[in-house]
Amino acid sequence: MTLPESCHFDFRELTHYCDLILVSVAQGHLREAYTTCSSTLTQLGETVPETVTPEMVGSMIPETLNMYTEVYDDDWLGKKMEDSTLCNAMKFYSIILTTAHFIKPSHMVAYFICKMVQLSLRHGVCQYTPQALMILSSIVIRFDNAEFIR
Repeated sequence: MTLPESCHFDFRELTHYCDLILVSVAQGHLREAYTTCSSTLTQLGETVPETVTPEMVGSMIPETLNMYTEVYDDDWLGKKMEDSTLCNAMKFYSIILTTAHFIKPSHMVAYFICKMVQLSLRHGVCQYTPQALMILSSIVIRFDNAEFIR
């Protein structure tokens, strides 16, 4: 992930920016928080589509699970995500999936979880990795991918 030069905020202040977005979530301004997270993730170099189809997620979940089985071992667990910007991207994904849970279809939440897990599988673990793995596991167990594959 490379950072665009056109970013309009100081990346050193991302943690404080996250806190402000969480205040919006707590106040019930979910659409505003979602839009802000989406915009921020885009500026961090991540792709946030306007819509995600169940078919897209139906292919992302097995792809993510395959990545996990290829990468998972004690070495991966010991690999810390060194880039603080990547860790901040994980934090923004965590916030956007929370807001998406309330205002978007369930397959959008699954999309964001897959993105979080894939980011962690590529770059190492951070404090948001366990949450992402737990939610992905929950989605796989609960729906057994049936909801996303048609």
